[in-house]
Amino acid sequence: MAGKKAFQPEQALQQAMDLFWERGYEGSSVEDLVAHTGIGRGSLYDTFGDKHSLYLAALDRYCAQNQGQIEAFRQQSGPLREVLASIFQTYIDMLLNDPKHRGCFLVNSSVELAPHDPDVRTRVQAAYKVMEEAFYRLLIKAQAAGELAWTYDPHQFAHFLLGALISIRVLARANVEREVLQNIARTTLSVFD
Repeated sequence: MAGKKAFQPEQALQQAMDLFWERGYEGSSVEDLVAHTGIGRGSLYDTFGDKHSLYLAALDRYCAQNQGQIEAFRQQSGPLREVLASIFQTYIDMLLNDPKHRGCFLVNSSVELAPHDPDVRTRVQAAYKVMEEAFYRLLIKAQAAGELAWTYDPHQFAHFLLGALISIRVLARANVEREVLQNIARTTLSVFD
């Protein structure tokens, strides 16, 4: 008869995600993961599989958490520029309020693993597609409300907004000054003036 787990898998996954987020995949050994989660190597492997599978589970968890936030942004009402300003400001605050300056786990995964890991690349591309779709829907809603001219290509502007948000996330990892990130957001939003 199988014994009951002496740990909470969701809590261990969150702890593993935090370690991967701070140190990256290569910077997190199995020994580090065992120490950080407080569970034994055997339990770690039995529950999550190998280190790569644990990383993918951590990335999936992060993306699911992020997707909820993106959906909340998509549901916001008000003028387009105000909604976009709120989105950018929320990310800037969240990124800069992290005392460890971990940046964005998704962007970190994009840089470290996505170029050579198809499993990570697939997840990263899907997560970026969710963000792009949220921007696209906001732009379409603004066009339908007469707030944004139909001559604007919502796909093109969704790509632009996604690129600006990703650049803010990358720069936050380097611990740049808040004013730099705010300037990027202001300049990005100025195209809608």
